[in-house]
Amino acid sequence: MDIKKITPLKPEQLPTNGIKPPTTLPTANQQMVKTLLNRLKEASTWAGLAIIAQFLPIGVEELQVVWEAVTALAAVAAMFIPEGKPQTEDNNG
Repeated sequence: MDIKKITPLKPEQLPTNGIKPPTTLPTANQQMVKTLLNRLKEASTWAGLAIIAQFLPIGVEELQVVWEAVTALAAVAAMFIPEGKPQTEDNNG
């Protein structure tokens, strides 16, 4: 059995067949990323992450202090990030 040496093609030799690499993310992915980023701007998201982080077990005891600090920072972020624009009521009477 002979093993043949395979030589890679040069970039100009590669068949393209009209295929162009995507320059932007598909619309669904863009919307998902936008939604996730918007959720990270909400205090309730950070509060939820802090609660979830408290219940995740950390196997290494030395990292427990770091994990608790991350949890505390998420809780502090939840306190200072505004939830959204408050709705104002128009009283014209």
